[in-house]
Amino acid sequence: MARDGIEHGREFELRGGPDAVLLLHGLTGSTFELVPVARALHAAGMRCLAPVMAGHGGPPRALAGVPWPEWVGKARRDLARLEGARRTFVVGCSMGALVACALAHDQPARVDGLVLLAPALQLAAQGRLGALLGRVPPLAGVVVPKRAGSDVSDPEMRRRNPCMDGIPVGAVAELEALQRHVDGQLPGIAAPALVIQGARDHTVTLRGARRLARRIGSGPAEVLVLPRSWHLVGIDVERDRVAADVAAFFDSIPARQPRR
Repeated sequence: MARDGIEHGREFELRGGPDAVLLLHGLTGSTFELVPVARALHAAGMRCLAPVMAGHGGPPRALAGVPWPEWVGKARRDLARLEGARRTFVVGCSMGALVACALAHDQPARVDGLVLLAPALQLAAQGRLGALLGRVPPLAGVVVPKRAGSDVSDPEMRRRNPCMDGIPVGAVAELEALQRHVDGQLPGIAAPALVIQGARDHTVTLRGARRLARRIGSGPAEVLVLPRSWHLVGIDVERDRVAADVAAFFDSIPARQPRR
């Protein structure tokens, strides 16, 4: 992955136009996990904004106690920063994919298309246990270390990924609450969507991705399963294919009149 100053994990923006893309990272993650996709979309002439999600950008303890509506609320404000674009798309990874769905449901006139990378609609068994523990108030602030690093098979990307080194179990409980909220919203989402999932994901389930694709109102959405990838498909070994497929999908969505 080429170095161009946007791999620091903080907010970045790549100027372009007339179309714009909001890129939302996952729980305890960073904007680094969306850099290859952003580069491909920018090369296609799109403006790309990758903000830091609410509660992120600091130590894991800063995320403890942040309710899921704050993730959606901040993303809504970031989406408003792209006002005036001809077409506006949202790419979300994991938790960011659920937030992207919430934005598309709540503001259909502002979202022309969705790409959902490893959407966190159903956690793997370890995550479900964490959510259960996170609902117990004395345990909500406990931070579980990520001893193996992020869920990506590419060792170089895992080494360079500036994600948090732990996760508060209370944040996993909030993610589970967001799952329930978004699952109920899916039939009301009109924006066309593409779902991309790693076949070897250890964090979320393929079953959840397929459920989302089946239930989304604009669907059934296509589910692209990458045979060699783990959870962070945007930076894993098949990242070039992901970036190309995201750009092609957005290119296939017709433009509509600029918003006033």
